Formats: sequence, structure tokens, C-alpha cells
Amino acid sequence: MKARAAGAALALCLWVLAGPARAAITAQLSSSQVTSGSTVQLTLRYDGLTTSEPALAPLRRDFDILGTSSSTSVQIGTGGSADSTEVELTLAPKHAGRLTIPPIAWDGQRSPALTLTVSGSSSATAPRGGTAAPPGIFIVSHVTPAHPYVQSQVRLTIQIFTDEQLYRGTLDFSGHGAALVKQIGTNQYASTMRGGRSYQVITRRYVLFPLRSGTVRLAGPVLDGQVAVTRSTSPWNGGFGGFFGQLVQSTRPIEVRGNPIVLSVRPRPAGQSGGYWLPARQVTLSAQWSPATLRAHAGNPLTVSLHLRATGLTAGQLPNLAHLITPPAGLSAYPDQPKLRNTMQGNDMVGQRDQTLAFIANRAGHYSLPAITVHWWDTRTNQARTVSIPGRTLTILAAPSGTAAAAAPAARSELPHPAPNVTHAGSRHASAGAAVRRWQWVSAGLAALWLATIGAWLGTGWVRRRRAAVSPVERLVRLDPAREREAFRAACARDDPLAARRHLLLWASAAWNARQTKLGTIARAINRPELTERLRELERACYGGGSWKGEPLAQVLTELAPRSRPGPPRDEPLPPLYS
Repeated sequence: MKARAAGAALALCLWVLAGPARAAITAQLSSSQVTSGSTVQLTLRYDGLTTSEPALAPLRRDFDILGTSSSTSVQIGTGGSADSTEVELTLAPKHAGRLTIPPIAWDGQRSPALTLTVSGSSSATAPRGGTAAPPGIFIVSHVTPAHPYVQSQVRLTIQIFTDEQLYRGTLDFSGHGAALVKQIGTNQYASTMRGGRSYQVITRRYVLFPLRSGTVRLAGPVLDGQVAVTRSTSPWNGGFGGFFGQLVQSTRPIEVRGNPIVLSVRPRPAGQSGGYWLPARQVTLSAQWSPATLRAHAGNPLTVSLHLRATGLTAGQLPNLAHLITPPAGLSAYPDQPKLRNTMQGNDMVGQRDQTLAFIANRAGHYSLPAITVHWWDTRTNQARTVSIPGRTLTILAAPSGTAAAAAPAARSELPHPAPNVTHAGSRHASAGAAVRRWQWVSAGLAALWLATIGAWLGTGWVRRRRAAVSPVERLVRLDPAREREAFRAACARDDPLAARRHLLLWASAAWNARQTKLGTIARAINRPELTERLRELERACYGGGSWKGEPLAQVLTELAPRSRPGPPRDEPLPPLYS
């Protein structure tokens, strides 16, 4: 009997001694109920010291893990000492409903399961009647209008309400391919009371342009940041722990999601299915002609600068104005590169497209340009509207002669008839022989002069015919490449685009023994991007007017190597230089 009692006592002692060594895991949530978009803290406590980490994979089914922190502590009291390890997790629920925190395995042990209720939405207004307190941080979104036209402007206002101090907060919102999104202005700050609590309100504004009709659902804005956390710690949690306790402030990450943005987007109205679509609040179109008289010589440009401005659209949505003009036969149009600009006017995006076109005719005459009309849709009144520039008649004068014409062959003059020599009858016969001899010499001289004139005239005609028979290549051989190169560089130095173009073509013609008429051929033959861009600038200056600096072109084009010789020139249009 005594032995049996002693054995029982020994077993009890061993169980008591082994008890503290048997590790256990506890789990605790900072709140059992949160709103959608808010975060919650899960604290896992392991009784004992361990270097392993908890298995968190089961949590990721219903939660995003935004942050983790761990700590160890030693407690010394009258009953002895105990070690513990804690891991604190910041969780963001992925959806609303009654969610389960599953058991977490940690160093051979498992935590108990917990339940979290996620209800409502962080972007909803605070509950009324005082039955529940609003969340500490939530998001409210407003859109205007709720039923926009496709590709039209939608105003979006996002407000962040917070009663906590935010650190390193960022707000992410994008159209995710369903809408073009642009932020306007900077953040605005204010304070307000809501649900009996004081909030700081951060307001940010956007404009949206839905890219398709129908129901468009955009993921709501997401706020990432950190908030301050103040907690009490003590190195001694025994009898004197409270006396020596301290307050330590740290931060914890948060993620708050706003409600999705849902738009009911209307399609283009019937009859508005052209090559472009302009749903705007206001559209204006203006033009400036140069010269204002609408008169120019053949071969010289006559330019028009067009300015299209739309309220409620971006510049990229405006049409290419060059495509809206059909010049009459004999008149060619050369568009310059457009200038696009976006500005804000109040809460509206304002897009502007400035484009210059040069018109050139090679023969004199009157050319009638039709009106330039832009069709657009007024989103305020739901009506089709147009803006236009009236048609114009351009007067092209004959080109002035650049150089004096070659002198015509000298005309054959009538030879003077000698007047009868009236003398005294006695001396008439005496002087007759001398007079005849004089006139014979004069006639002979005049005849020789006449024959020389005829010979010179015939010689000139032969030279002209011979020059006409010489092939273009034979004539190009007689051009001096070095001389044309220097003339080209001199034209660049004085910023003369027309002279630079002329001498460059002559230089290339002489260097490559092939007549060159287009800068595009030279650009393709040399095939250097920087030179191609400089030649574009030269072409625009020649046909579109405006200032031009020749030094950049002269710097990149110093030689025309014979190996750069292109094939036979092709009759290609000018536009490839603007591609």
C-alpha cells in the first residue's frame, strides 16, 4: 500500500513538473466584427520559446495578410517564470460575411478557430441611430453623371474619412482597361463630425472616360498606409510590473477598400457612327490664314492654322483635322505635326488640338476649298451639333521668273542702201571707179559681218540642241559636289530653308549621279534616324512656313558617301516624311 501511494505521488509530481513544458497556442482578434474594407489584428501566442513560424497559408483563403510582427517575453513572478512568443498579424477580409479564422499550426500545436463577422461597406455612410459606431477609416465615392455616354467625361470624387493619424498613406485607383482615368488637382483637407465622431476628410478628384458602353464596373479605390498603435509594456510583469510599465508607440499597416464604381454607359446615339465621336460639353473651331489675303504665287505655300478645343474631352480624342479637308484638283495639302494639350477648367478636362496645313499649287488659278466641319454631341442637351469654318477661295498667281531669260539671237539688220552720189558731171566719171571700189570693200565687210552673225546664230542653236540631247546624268557630272555642299552649308548658316533644300538636292544629285527631287529619298538612302528627323524639319519649314534653324542639319549631314547611292528615284509623295 505504501509503495502504491508513493508511485501515485511520484506520477503526480512528474505531471505537475511537465505541465509548464507542454506548449499551448492561444488566438485573439482585436474585434469580432468589422466593416468591409477595414482591417483586424490577430494575435497568436505560443507558450514557450520557439524559432519556428506559424503556418499562415490557411488564412489566405479569406484574408490578405498586410503585415506581421513578432516578439518574445519573459515573465517572472512569485510562482516562477514563463517564456512566450507572440505573432501579430494585420488581416484585410477579402469579402463580407461570417468568416472563420482557421486553426493555425505552430511548432506541432494548433490554435483554436475564431469567427469574424464582416458586414456592410467601408464606403457606406455611418450607421444611424447610434446602434453601431462607424469604422475609424472608410471611403466614400461620388460619380457624376451616373449614366454617361461612351468615351465622355465622368467626374469622380473620392473622400477618405479617418479618425486616426495616417502615415505613408497611398490611394490607388485605376480603370483597369475599362476606363481612362486622370487625377485632377491636388488633395484637399477638411474636418467634419459623423456619427458622433470627429473625422479628417481627404478629398481627391478624378475624371473618367469609359471605353465601352453597357454596365462598366471598376474596382473601388484602395487605401494603403499605416496608423499609430500605442500599447503598454513592462519588463517585469510580476508584483512590480504595473509600477514600471511604459507606453510605447508603433505603427501597423492598414488596407481600406472602397465600393466598386458602377456606371451605366450609354452608346453612341443613332446616326453618330462616323469615323470619330466627340461627346463634349462645348466645342470650338477657329482658323488663321497666312497670308490673310489668301493670295500666293505658284510653288509658294499658303497656310492655315486650325485650333480645335473641346470641354469634357482629352486632346487625344480629337480628330485629325487634315482628314476633314479635301482640296480641289491641282492643290496639294501638307499637314504639319499637330500640337496636343490638356488643361483643366474647373472640374472639366479641356483638350486642344492645334494643326497647321500648307496648300501649294504649281499653276496659277483660283482654287475653292470647301468648309471644314466638325460634328460633335452635346452631352448637356443630348443633341448633335457642328462647328465649322466657311469655305475659302485661294488665288494662286503665276510664279515670278527667278532669273533673266537667255538673250535671244541677234536679229539680222537691214543693210543700208547707198545713197546716189550726186556730183558735178565732170567729176562723176572720175570718182565712179573709186566709189565702186569703196562700196565693194564696204559690201565685203558687211557681208563678212552678216556671215559671222549667221554663223554665231547657227552655232548657238546647235549648242542648245546638243544640250537638249545630253542626258540628265551627263549634265549632273558637270555639277560640282563640293560647290553645292558649300552652298548647302551656307544656306544652313543663314537659316534659309528653301536654299538649303535646293542645294542639298543638287549636292546629292552630283554626288550620286542621279537626279534627286525629294528629301525623303535622301533620308532613306542614308537611313539615320537623327538625319531623317532634321530633314522632316526642313521639309516642314519649306512647305509650312515658320522659323527654321539650319545648324542642327548641317552638323548631322557633313558628307554624302558614294556608297549611300540610292537606286533610281521614285515619285513618292511628301507625307512619308511625317510618318
